[in-house]
Amino acid sequence: MTKNDFISTIGYDGAAAVVDKERRTKNGGKTLKELLEAGAFRSAAAFAAYDDSQEELQTVTDYYNKLAHADYTTENILRVFGITKTNSKKIILL
Repeated sequence: MTKNDFISTIGYDGAAAVVDKERRTKNGGKTLKELLEAGAFRSAAAFAAYDDSQEELQTVTDYYNKLAHADYTTENILRVFGITKTNSKKIILL
């Protein structure tokens, strides 16, 4: 699955990732900083998960916590946004 598909995934149907076509078009090719500044926190968290980057995940967590006056950790921020890393080969565009 490409990074743009992963950051635009809204769920799963069996082994297939369900990808929001509009979100993929809107957020495709953006940097982590651009996603955060646009308020696309779920996509930003998925971006960090796709890269398997603790540093990026910390950036997302810090940015979100500051705006939401929250105290999430990098260990639970993916769960907040319902993100799990999978190796789905098939996608369904909606």
